[in-house]
Amino acid sequence: MSKPAPTTSLCRYTDTEIFYRDRNLVDELLTTDSDFVTVMMQHILGRDVTPSQMRVMNAILITMMEHGLTPSAIATRSIYMSAPENLQGAVAAGLMAVGSQFVGTIENNARLLAELVDLDAEAQATRAAEIVREHRARKAHLPGFGHHLHKPDDPRALKLLEIGEEECEDPRYLTALRTLASAVDAEFQRHITINATGATAALLGDMDIPVELMRGFAVISRAAGLVAHIAEEQRKPSGRFIWETIDKAISFED
Repeated sequence: MSKPAPTTSLCRYTDTEIFYRDRNLVDELLTTDSDFVTVMMQHILGRDVTPSQMRVMNAILITMMEHGLTPSAIATRSIYMSAPENLQGAVAAGLMAVGSQFVGTIENNARLLAELVDLDAEAQATRAAEIVREHRARKAHLPGFGHHLHKPDDPRALKLLEIGEEECEDPRYLTALRTLASAVDAEFQRHITINATGATAALLGDMDIPVELMRGFAVISRAAGLVAHIAEEQRKPSGRFIWETIDKAISFED
């Protein structure tokens, strides 16, 4: 027996109409006061979002958009220098750097928080301490914590957590993050900052966004930042300078 043909619930159209899910693009979405973030969230998640969730998502997207000459920005500038006719290729190159070390650590932290959110306070504290000890024993980086520049705290994370505490009706993931942070400080006997990706993981978790989708929002945000790097590269090229600097700095060794 043959399997049923695949279906989609994202878009349909006729000769005169286009629908995003069940909403008419021209007569509804482009006629009312719809904004990109709201429509994006509705389209991705398949449900309405609250004003509080919109505020949190706006804060996340703005925060994750830019952080200077990171590997993703350098990749974008380098590819644009090499192939200026291929703007989208340069952006795509930068997005390939959104992974387990930069930006994409959101989902790694969220998986740890998911282990804690359904536990009572005592069990949560116990499991959080175990998670930290396990990572330390393996000499593995604990996603969502620490930053090579921002000390003693990541100002982005502080603001995101503040917004989350104001807007989240049931901040289970935020609570789990605070518990994990206390366990980190206790294990290392010093304060280690929650970074922006750790805060973002908690906020997305409290919006019931699946862990497997979380990196997608970082990709959406960072894409805008990478287009800005290309715009600056067009006005003030630095790609060749980066290339030549590295070429001179790294010597050949037989």
